[in-house]
Formats: sequence, C-alpha cells, structure tokens
Amino acid sequence: YATLVVNRLRANTPFRPGAGPNGGDFFLPWRQLRERFAVEGIELNTRDVNAGREVEFELHLNAQRSVDHPLSYAYLYEDPIVRPINGNLVELARYRKLFTSNEDLVDGEHVLALDYPNDLTLRDVPDFKQRDLFCVLIASNKALLRPHPRNLHHRRVEAIRFFEQHAPDRFALFGQGWDIPAVAPGHLGRVAKRLHEWRRRLVPRAPAAFPSWRGTIDRKHEVLDRARFSICYENSRGSPGYMSEKIFDCLTSGCVPVYIGSPHSRPPIPEDCFIDGDQFKTPHEMLAFIERIDAGHFAMYQQGIREFLASPQAQRFSNAHWCDTLVTRILADVQQA
Repeated sequence: YATLVVNRLRANTPFRPGAGPNGGDFFLPWRQLRERFAVEGIELNTRDVNAGREVEFELHLNAQRSVDHPLSYAYLYEDPIVRPINGNLVELARYRKLFTSNEDLVDGEHVLALDYPNDLTLRDVPDFKQRDLFCVLIASNKALLRPHPRNLHHRRVEAIRFFEQHAPDRFALFGQGWDIPAVAPGHLGRVAKRLHEWRRRLVPRAPAAFPSWRGTIDRKHEVLDRARFSICYENSRGSPGYMSEKIFDCLTSGCVPVYIGSPHSRPPIPEDCFIDGDQFKTPHEMLAFIERIDAGHFAMYQQGIREFLASPQAQRFSNAHWCDTLVTRILADVQQA
C-alpha cells in the first residue's frame, strides 16, 4: 500500500471521476497514477483508507508541514508565490525526493524536473466558422493571499473591463465568483470578499459586478470548443519553468490562447500555437490583432497546435509522462532505501 495526500481529501476522493474542479479533470492525472502504480502491485489510497495498514511510502501534492513517513515524496504543484512552503529549502529537505517544474529548485538528485500533467488526447475540434464565441476568459475571481509583484490577477480584470467597455458583444466571462467585485490581494481583500458575498446573498437578484459574466461551467472544453480566442493569463509569473494547465486547455480545444505568464524567455511551445500577450502595449492593440485573424490564419494556428500536440516535444507535458516519471523514480528509490 501507498498513501496519497491531497489537501484534506478522504475516502479516495482524488480518484473519483467528477469529484474535482471542472468536472473532475483536475484529478484525472491522479486517477491515472493510481492505475499505473497498480500495474506495479502498489495500491494507492488516501490516508484514511490506509489506516492500520503497513504503508510503503507517501506521496504529497505540494509540500506539507507534517512529513511523518520516512519514505515521503512530493509533487510541488503550486509555485512558491502561491504556496511559500514549496520554496522553503528547510521544509523540502524532509522529503526523500521532490518533483517540480520549478527550475530554481531542480538539482537532478533530490529535486527532479517534472512539468504539470495534461490530457493531450487529440480529437476533432470545430473550425473558425463553427465557433460562436469570439473571445472568452475562464478563471475564478480570486487573488493572492500574499501580495506579490509578479501577480497577474489584476491583468485579467483589466482585460475583462476593457472588453466590457469597448467590445461587449465580442467577449464572454466564465468562472466562479464574478457576481461580486474583483477580489483584492491580501487578508483585507479576503475580508472584503466575504462582505461582498454576504451582501450578494441578501440581494441575490442584483446585477452581477461583471456584466460579461456567463456563470460557471462543469468542463472548460464546453466553452473552449466554442471560442476562437481565450485570454489565457497565469495566476502569476512564477518561478522559471512554471506553466500550468491553462494554455493546454486551450490547445486541446483548438482555441487560440492569448497567453501571458511563463517566466521563460519564450514558452516551450511553438510560436505558431499561441499569441504572446506580452507583445501588446494595450488591450486595444491586442483586440485589433485578433480581429485581423481570418479563417485561413486561424486554420494555420490550429494546424500548428495539432502538430505540436502530436509531437515528441509535447509529451513532457502529458499525463502519461508524469505518471511514468513518478512511478519509476519513486519505486526505484523505495527499493534502494
């Protein structure tokens, strides 16, 4: 037996389809990891399910304050900007091995490089004329608990307000919490958020704070399959190597992302697959650029995306590579312990 620690989740919740955010897609890699360990004769469960059993090792999603098992490993999903313990060298030293995309930490021995996992399954996607949404943004209305100069939440709000004012018919906003004003960073921002939510419950029929908001969705593909372009900004410009699933959600839907966030000089994705949002000095420039993209140009983007997703270069970002790396490296280390 082996134990998976994901937040405070119990009863093998991380392995149940539909249990996670966006219809359970967030947990898909963990379900596949459990299946991959099972092939090797290891049953992966949450800690409560393994109570009373002899557990060979523990695997944590993000570094934890409590590291009790002598054979403990962690995948550092969040950047230290969001979760400071994931960059605390004293805390990280308690793990046998760590896996992360954070190039500042990778040493090839104790800390191994491993990108965010993504479902890169190729599928038929709508073309330019079959998409009824021009531009979308999918995100939750949130902010960093600890303010940071590399935060990008405010850039999303800037883009939303620009479209609402200058091109409301060309934009739609999806995600949680946009019925209240934009959440501010820090503890005071959290307090203000609670007050706004309380007021919202008292006056449920009041207009949403963001008129472009179309509500929440179960799966991102429900919207991205319909959209030509997506404002795809990371939560922050994280550590070198940081790149979350956001851009891949767009690519696998054949939606062209306007991307900002990677600390790389250039994201490790071909330039013909996305639009670099940093090239625009203003939202006006960005809108003018994407409005000039016609069906033929859009088809070129989609062709570049298909070729990239089918290439060996994309596999480092796949669920299969992520699972194989964790299983191979952890079991090899367990055998040496």
